Amino acid sequence: MALKTLGFAKLTSVAAHSAGLERLKSLSFGRKYDFVLYDAKDTDMPAVEFVQKAVETEPDSILIAASAEPRIDDVFGQLRAGARGFLVLPFTPESLEQVVFRAMEGPPFSESVLRAPDRNAALVGCVLNNLYRLSVLMRQIRQYPHVGKDLPRYRRAFSESMDLALTFCEAGKEHELREKILEECVARANAAASRLGRTRLKLNKERAKKGG
Repeated sequence: MALKTLGFAKLTSVAAHSAGLERLKSLSFGRKYDFVLYDAKDTDMPAVEFVQKAVETEPDSILIAASAEPRIDDVFGQLRAGARGFLVLPFTPESLEQVVFRAMEGPPFSESVLRAPDRNAALVGCVLNNLYRLSVLMRQIRQYPHVGKDLPRYRRAFSESMDLALTFCEAGKEHELREKILEECVARANAAASRLGRTRLKLNKERAKKGG
């Protein structure tokens, strides 16, 4: 019913992952499923295997994991395999719409995050990069108010990256995620201070040469 409210008229459902694969393979020429909402838990085959084979069978379909009690590590593995979004049950038409449109834009994570050996460190980098871009824009707005049109988009990107980091941080390592954020902030602050120091030293040397 939620899908119908979003304008999806042609819907079909199956009881298990293997039947879903067969349905994808049996499509006649020129037809395809734009979206595939599937159970993030294993049924008659591992869900991550379903994703891998579904992507091979119909690479243009957008796969979205759905589960009432998703195991975050499992869902993250499915995102690595090619899923484009995740949906926690129960959902509303509004939350479904957000997930569908976000999935249309692409995977929630970049390849660098999906393939990173240290997931928490990669998530922290994503959060702080978005925070940096937002802070730079907010500083520019103080001088040039007309650039503020992009502010909602930058705020949304930072908020989404923070939500994703909290959702997909490695199981049992939420405290470690917060510590990594602090550590990375300190490291970036030190790097900025070092660059500033080197710049000042270079300027002083140039001034000394000119003065001589």
